Order: sequence, then structure tokens, then C-alpha cells
Amino acid sequence: MRKLRALVGMPVLCGSRRIGRVLQAQLTNDLKQLEGIWIGGGLRGTRHIPAESLQMLGSVAILADDAGKRGHMRPAPLLMRAVSTDGRRIGAITGAQIDELSFAVTSLELSMGLWDDLLRGRERVYGFSVNRDSDEVVIRTATTGREGEDGEERIDEGTGRGHADRRVGGDDLRGHELADGEKVEPAGQKDGQLDL
Repeated sequence: MRKLRALVGMPVLCGSRRIGRVLQAQLTNDLKQLEGIWIGGGLRGTRHIPAESLQMLGSVAILADDAGKRGHMRPAPLLMRAVSTDGRRIGAITGAQIDELSFAVTSLELSMGLWDDLLRGRERVYGFSVNRDSDEVVIRTATTGREGEDGEERIDEGTGRGHADRRVGGDDLRGHELADGEKVEPAGQKDGQLDL
């Protein structure tokens, strides 16, 4: 996965020749797919390359099939207000994660304020819809998680989920699971000293 803002400044290669650097990456109106990129080509001017003409978003360069068409870059900031399904304001959408090959948006980046960003980091939003009338992103709160690895905990997934202090052991057993009397080990032969 690549962050949308990490694409800015990357070189664009077409036919093993560098044709410019990314000035702006642009998403579709529903924020589900990469629409294209704008590149600065020096004397050749600003050019737009649609996503259909892109091969891959590499780690050091972007590969394209053609040099794109010349045009005027329109501003497309991703900063949008984020609200919950009941209309309560949550924060602002500040970025996106994009798959390198399919160019699909896998998650949006949610900022809940400066202090939250500094103390806990930004959240990733997986389930969302866009209301273009009010320019707001409607977020289902059960589909958010903290920035981190793919195995990160999700919030609002039931009792004890997302609370590290309720974890009992490294096998993902929770405090409420042991309190209900569930057996940790199936009935069978004892392990001797380990079961004491």
C-alpha cells in the first residue's frame, strides 16, 4: 500500500525514460479509486495521466504507458470533514492508502485533532461513503482502526476488543472469555509440571 501524499515528487517513467515528477494525485469523486496523476514535465508543461495509462505505483518511481495530455491542473485537496452515520462530526480526512497495482483506495486517513494525532496517531477508515452535497465523508465507526500493521486491533468489535489491558495472553484470549468459564485447554492428558 502507498500513501497518497507519498506519491508527490516521485519520478514518472514512460518507456524507460523519465518524463517528469508527480505534482498531485487525484481520486475519483467517491474516493474509492485513483483517477490519475498530474506531473510537471519541465518545458513540456503540466500533464495529466489517467489511471488507465498507469502500470504500477512503485516504491521509487511510477510506471506509465504514455506521457499524458497537457492541461491545467485543477486543485483537488483531499481534506474533507468526516461525520458519523448519525451526523456527529468526528474529524477530517487527510489522506488515503492506495493499492499499488489495482489503484483502489484501501483506507482513508482520519485526523481527530492535533492532540489525538500526537498522542495516539491517526485512524484508518475502511468503511465510508461520500456525500458530495455537503462535501462530507460518512464513516461507519465499526470500520476504523489505528495506523500500524495489518494485524492491528479494530475498535467497536465487541466486548474487550481494542482494549490492550483486557488481553490475558499472547493467544488473543480476552478477560471476558476466561470469566465465562471457557476452557483454555481441551480435556485430555495433563502436561505434568506445566499444568500446576
